[in-house]
Amino acid sequence: MSTMEEYLDQLKAAFAEEDIEEFNELKEDLLEQLAVCLEDGQTEAEVVARLASPQEIAADYYADLSLDAAINAKTSVVPREEIQDVFIQTQKKRMQKLLKTVIKVLKPLILLLLVAEFSFFLIYIIKELLEEKNLAGIPLVLCFLTAALILQVVKSWFIEKKKLINIFSTAALVLGLGVLLVFSLTDRLMYTGRQYYKEIELSSSKNASFSFDSDADVEITTVEVSSTEKPSLMVKGRFKESDIQKIEKGSYKNKVDLTLDEENIFDTFTKTGRSEVMFFIPKGTILDDFHLGLSQGDLRLLDIQTKNFDLDLTSGDVYAKNIIADEGHVKSDFGDVIIEESAMNLAVKSDSGKTVITGMLGDLTIDGNSGLSILKFLRSDNIVLNNHSGRMILEDTETKKLKATATDGQVIVKRTKGDLLMSNEKGKIVSEENKGELEIENISGPIISIQDSKVNAKVSSHSGFIKWLQDPAQAVKVTASTGTGEIKNDFSKVPSGKYSIDVQSKTGDVKILKKVE
Repeated sequence: MSTMEEYLDQLKAAFAEEDIEEFNELKEDLLEQLAVCLEDGQTEAEVVARLASPQEIAADYYADLSLDAAINAKTSVVPREEIQDVFIQTQKKRMQKLLKTVIKVLKPLILLLLVAEFSFFLIYIIKELLEEKNLAGIPLVLCFLTAALILQVVKSWFIEKKKLINIFSTAALVLGLGVLLVFSLTDRLMYTGRQYYKEIELSSSKNASFSFDSDADVEITTVEVSSTEKPSLMVKGRFKESDIQKIEKGSYKNKVDLTLDEENIFDTFTKTGRSEVMFFIPKGTILDDFHLGLSQGDLRLLDIQTKNFDLDLTSGDVYAKNIIADEGHVKSDFGDVIIEESAMNLAVKSDSGKTVITGMLGDLTIDGNSGLSILKFLRSDNIVLNNHSGRMILEDTETKKLKATATDGQVIVKRTKGDLLMSNEKGKIVSEENKGELEIENISGPIISIQDSKVNAKVSSHSGFIKWLQDPAQAVKVTASTGTGEIKNDFSKVPSGKYSIDVQSKTGDVKILKKVE
């Protein structure tokens, strides 16, 4: 026999039909061994000549098979030491067989993932070249390295080309490492855009509006300018080439509508840094719309008159003062929002940041999750506070109607005039020196009320503790009851009058006490 094909034909004939799978595995091993020897310069005939005869290999296989049967038999004539040794060897072969099977099954999947990764990086490079006129550093490196891995995975399927595939794989690896070194030394691994400055002036103040959105870090400021000037916008910082072209080719009459640094999967390796945006608004100008949508940034907004005031911020801080608007909407996930001396019907949604609103005129709705809300000196027809687990404090406010609800947080209302409804599930409610109709509901949390003036109130709890401190000089009729809890009422003998307080708890303690200075 001078060829491997003839050798394998004879070897296959020596195996039983039910053992053909084992033959196929042995065939793969022999072909791999042949490929390695051929790379070393040996001829196929020399390799085949050194192999044991097909009959000997088959005999060895069936001898091992017989020993395996002896190990599993009820009685054995084989010595214990030999059985243990054969068992260990058999287990090793089984593990090797299992490993080969796993690799064989996973190899196509691994190849598919590597090809998908290579395609993504290649598209990334082409897209950045066309749109940004920049060669993407990290994707280019990863493209070379992924190509090297792909070649290593497929080389076992092309035994005759194995040597050539190894050369290409090594070349791709060297190129990838070389590009990594060059781009690292020149600080070009990440795309940083280019430095840019632009002033955009609107045609007139009539029906002017600003809308600006960005997923990058932005510092935004508004500046009030002379009424003789026109509204304008200034952008400054590092920007992607595609965004610069968007600014340059934009049409601006009496409206600016810009979306810059829009986040997408092909900006994974882009880092432009913080930019600066300034709005110049002539004194007395009433904008149709003022909208900011940012992923992160710091905002300082002063002296704005607009029909619609809209802020959508993921992280960062907002400071706004003297904002006059018909409607206002502020959404902040993690930042702090401070609004002072403004007039508008405002809706605020905050997740975990701090919200401070002082000296505001207009209806107010706040939805909070776990943050802190501090509200002072408000004048409003309607205030709605919805709180999950954070803390809400309302002080020195006038309103026709207040509705404050919480799940597990704290609601504190002090020196506020109006019809007040406060409800909670498990949190704490504190009412102090309020005037108007007062209704407090709590399921299991404590209720504490401190009153100097007379007030009509209804207080109820399922299992929470209720404590009411009342100035004895302004005594009102208090009706208190509890199912199984302890009760104490210092005002039980006060005769009926214009003002009355009804306190009820099913299982909690109730204490109506005289306030002591």
